[in-house]
Amino acid sequence: MKTTAWLTLPLAALLAACGTASTPAGAGDPTAGVSAARTPLGSVAPPPVASAPTAPISAPSTAPAFAELVRSLSEPDSAFISDNIVSNETSYLQVAPALAKVAPGGAYLGVGPEQNFTYIALTRPRVAFIIDIRRQNMIEHLLYKAIFAEATTRAHFLALLVGRPFDDVGDPGPGASIEAVLAHAEKSPPDELTFTATHSRLRAAIEHELPLDASDKKTLELTHRAFFKAQLDVRFELKQSSGRRYPTLRELLAEKDPEGAPRGFLAGEEAFRFVQGMEREGRIIPVVGDFAGDRAMPGIAAYLAREKLSVAAFYVSNVEQYLFEPRVWPRWARNVAALPTTDRSVFIRAYLDQGRPHPAQRKGHRTATVLQRVGDFEERQARKPYGSFWEIANEKAPEG
Repeated sequence: MKTTAWLTLPLAALLAACGTASTPAGAGDPTAGVSAARTPLGSVAPPPVASAPTAPISAPSTAPAFAELVRSLSEPDSAFISDNIVSNETSYLQVAPALAKVAPGGAYLGVGPEQNFTYIALTRPRVAFIIDIRRQNMIEHLLYKAIFAEATTRAHFLALLVGRPFDDVGDPGPGASIEAVLAHAEKSPPDELTFTATHSRLRAAIEHELPLDASDKKTLELTHRAFFKAQLDVRFELKQSSGRRYPTLRELLAEKDPEGAPRGFLAGEEAFRFVQGMEREGRIIPVVGDFAGDRAMPGIAAYLAREKLSVAAFYVSNVEQYLFEPRVWPRWARNVAALPTTDRSVFIRAYLDQGRPHPAQRKGHRTATVLQRVGDFEERQARKPYGSFWEIANEKAPEG
């Protein structure tokens, strides 16, 4: 396992030295609308970094340990060009057969909303960190955590997500197809009273672990209501419309891998229960963080090193295309170098066709999802730094 000497410092000491991120990954003005006085959990003051949890992550995490990691690792909120309700990558299962061969254990890192659950189910890590510059993403994952905690079945999970009444009579059961699960979740029509009661219950569950300020509560309701309003037809949206049609959540959940197998986290009982177990144990930790920042990423690296965990898979999506600035890219490379990895650690990378299709792009998709060994990235970066996202997205995929 690759480590560096400074990674053996206690997490608290490292975070005290790091401060907060100065360079978010998103486009536009990253500090627009962000108050300088806003703490990593709104108006709720974070605990002293010296009290960062020291319990091994291999044991089920307690609520305080989960909450403390969220608080101590998170950076200030940043702006981005899109919402973050659902993914827009129809190709996310393109690498599923390869990821299913990843040895279980280690750590998973990712960005964005629900696609992470599928990658977690495929790679079966001991701990997962979801890092995104948008605070809304962290709030959405807190919502998902509460839904996983309450859900009794896959169909119940979806009913809670979209705010529908749920009828447990006739639930299709553990062996049901994703199509049957989707159909049962929509058996009863949506209604405002059910949504309001469900949201209130889920918010109370979240606040049992992490008190939210007024702004976070508003973000939580807007995020949950986005699912209620559009139901399973909710889509990714740019803040400035491009006129493109993005996939619905229904379509994403029903996607199949190149071999024709359903591999999403709700497509099979085993995948769902694995992710649900991790969520209930507090082992999927969402943080507000910049890939090129000075707090979240270094803090996660230090935590993993202390727990003697290496990164198995890191889903970076297409974030790197926003990092190609002279003062930003070296910080991203620095943060990658700090991560404990092995020769089998991989990046999961998404390429979005913006007029130049990827060689691996499958028919009917605007995106291509590819793998790259983290070690290959570091070797190339040290030898000849990357000059564009196209170069990175077209690196040779790992064999075996």
